[in-house]
Order: sequence, then C-alpha cells, then structure tokens
Amino acid sequence: MINSPLFFSQKLRQTESAAAGLSLMHRAGEASTSWILKHYPAAQIIYVLAGPGNNGGDALITASLLQQAGKTILLRLTSPCLTADAKDAFAKWQASGGQTITSTPDQADLAIDGLFGLGLNRAPSEADGQIMAGLQALGCPIIALDIPSGLMADSGAAPGAVIHATHTLSFISHKPGLFTARGCDVCGEISQHDLQIPAHLYPEADGYLQNHAPASVGQLLRNPDSHKGSYGTVGVMGGASGMLGAALLAGRAALHMGAGRVVLGLLDKTLSADPVQPELMLYTAEEALQHPALSFILTGPGLGNSATALAILQQSIASPLPLLLDADALNLLASSAELTAAMQERSSPSIITPHPAEAARLLHISTQAVQANRIESALTLARRYKATVLLKGAGSVCSDGQSWSINASGNAALASAGQGDVLSGIIAALAAQGLKPLDAVQSGSWLHGRAADDWSRIHPNGIGLTASETIVFARAALNQVLGAS
Repeated sequence: MINSPLFFSQKLRQTESAAAGLSLMHRAGEASTSWILKHYPAAQIIYVLAGPGNNGGDALITASLLQQAGKTILLRLTSPCLTADAKDAFAKWQASGGQTITSTPDQADLAIDGLFGLGLNRAPSEADGQIMAGLQALGCPIIALDIPSGLMADSGAAPGAVIHATHTLSFISHKPGLFTARGCDVCGEISQHDLQIPAHLYPEADGYLQNHAPASVGQLLRNPDSHKGSYGTVGVMGGASGMLGAALLAGRAALHMGAGRVVLGLLDKTLSADPVQPELMLYTAEEALQHPALSFILTGPGLGNSATALAILQQSIASPLPLLLDADALNLLASSAELTAAMQERSSPSIITPHPAEAARLLHISTQAVQANRIESALTLARRYKATVLLKGAGSVCSDGQSWSINASGNAALASAGQGDVLSGIIAALAAQGLKPLDAVQSGSWLHGRAADDWSRIHPNGIGLTASETIVFARAALNQVLGAS
C-alpha cells in the first residue's frame, strides 16, 4: 500500500504551471460538480462563496455547472476577480444569465467555500471574517474547494477566522495543512481529485501522509528458531514517587508490543513487582542501567526533575545504547546546554517524542510558534538534537531531519492521561526488535493511532479510552498488520 504524497504550495504551483494547458480550473469545477451531485443530490438551493483568486474561479465554474444541472445558485463574489482564468469564469457565469448577491442568504441546503485557497498566507481581514461567519451560521453542510478558507495549506495553522468544512475536495494533490494542527479540526472528510494531471508533471513530494503501517513492520515476523533474547531488552527509566504509573504503562506497552524482555528502572523503590504484569523486571534506575542484557533505553516516563532524575538522564545519554527520551527527560534536556551538546555527540541512534509544549521548551520558543509550523519544528528538533523526532499532537509529525511524514491514524480519544507513556513504550519495543529509528517512530505512531481508531468503532463518541486499553488494541493492530504481510 502506498502512502499519499504531500506537497507544499510552492511545488503545487509548479505543477499547476507545468499543466497550464490542461484547463485545470474547468477540471476542478467539473470534479466539484460531479462530487456534489453524487453526494448531495437533494440539495436544491446552494450558496457559493467565491473570492477574487483562482480558488474563487473554481467556485465560479462549479456554480455555472450546478446551475446547468438545475440547481438554484446563490453566488456571492467578495471582490473583483484578479486572475485571467477567474475573470473568464465570471464572464461565462454572467453570459449564462447568472446573478450575484451581496450578502449571506437566509438559508441554503448546501454551501460551497471558494473564498481563499493556496495563496492565503495571512489571517483573513475582519470583513472577510464576518463573511465567513455568515456562511458558517447557515448551519448547512459546507464543501471547501481545495482547502477551507483561513487554513494555511503548508502548516495547518489558522491565525484568524477559518471555515469549518463538512467536506474538503483537495485538488491536484494533498497539502500538509489538511492533516495536522487546525487542519484536523476544520477539514471534515477529505477527498483527493488529481484533475487527471499526468504523473510525470509532478515534482518529488515534500513529505508523505502515513496512511498505512510502514512496510518495515514486516521485519517483526518471527523465525521459529528464536528466543526472548532475539527481540531485545528494553529498559524504562523513570517512575519517581507519585508517578510510578507512567513507567509501568511504558513497560507494559513495550512488553505487549513484542520486546523480548522489559526492565523497569524505578526512582521510587517501594514497588518490588508489578502485580498486573509480573513479567516486568523491577530494579532501581541505577541497577537497570547496568543490566547486562539491556539493548534499548527509554528514559522519561514519570522521571521527575530531581537531582537523581538528572543523573539518570546524564547516564542514559552517555550510554552507547540506542535511546528514546520522553516526558520529564525532555524538560530536563531543554534546560541544559550541556545535555544538548551530549546529544549531539552521541554515536548511537536517539529518538525524542515531545508534545507541542515540550517541543517549545526544547526549541526555546512558544507553543504557539511550534503549532504555527509543526513540520518545520520537527525538522529543527531533529537537527538540533541529532535525533529522530515524533512531534505529537493532531497529525503527529515524524522526521529524521531530512525527511518528514504526517501520521494519518488516531483521533481525539487519545486525549487521556498516560497515552504518551504507552506510545513511547510501543516505539521502544519496535526499535528493540530491530526497526530503524524512523521506521520505529512511524510504525509506533501509526499503530498507536490505529488502536484508538479500532476502539472508536466500538465507542463512536470517543470518550473514555484509557492508556491501558490502548496497549491491548495496539497489540491487536500489530498482529493484524503482520497477518496481512
């Protein structure tokens, strides 16, 4: 199965230029009209909001074709057309007897958003924001042409007013902003329409949407002549007083996802065994770091910020073993130039898995700045800390500093305590079994999200998924993927 290529707006414009002779605006209008007639055949009164650029031109062509199909079209053009193609589309609308309106109608069965497209690189004006609010207030389904107005195609940021679409019809190719940050909230269901552009006119993709588990997961299939030592020993360092659960969740996740052995190195020494998962081996953190079978270190779940925690982090970074840092380990790392330098000097693979606030601390910027450009933030983190990065959140971004992808699985059911600990344990287990860091991060992120998707089919309102439940669903997802390999 092939993951969907993602293109920044600059390359999409290059593709548009290369395909200039193919009447792309008319093709977009035809694709939109066909889709609308198929999915909303009963919609009779259709409000079309068209802006001055080519996105507005797509809307104008769509309006003309829907009118020819017998629909009642209420067309609002917010300002005079700026491009030659859009001007031509508006002239054809007028020639066919089409009229325009100057305010939002009182009602409509369906609305089409063609106000802003790829070219928007700012917050909409106050006046445009009011027009967008009027469209939204109609309460009918909204079809966004190419991208919801107000959403940044490259980043998924929405610095001002933004349309919340029911469906987004993405033309030519998918844009990163549809699948991360605010794009996850405002695009609704997304469908791609390539407008029959020949494949050779597309440049190399900027990144990819991780629709499926990476093919590398197939490497996890086991040989009959193997034993627990064949599948790695994960050491989880953390579990300070009051936060033992974080380390336990990470360890249980690593065990369920196939690690041959899991060692917990706990700062809180009161627990001698895990009664739920007695297979876990419990030591002090100092002892666990010296375990002779250790092959992968995960430091951070419930680590805290004590002097002992800092010492454990220092030893983890100094270790020659592959390393994943999460949670409190990232906060300690962010506050230490010495540890940052030590990360740069590591020769073994490193992985970091920050959420946006942790990423902001690591980059010494605001959380808002991270979210304004999640892809660039992930790339910068990977280069600064010489690590493979999973920037968590809606549309998690995976990067090794050279390439990037956006994870397509998962939903808001994952917004619960302990999910990050489980995710770090999943990734650690996959890496300990031999997956390369980027493969482990992409696979772990996808499987974690797939677990939530599978759970949500049973609980469609998405409320109440616990981190412990996610472990079980993630294991099932992994085995299902391997069964299909």
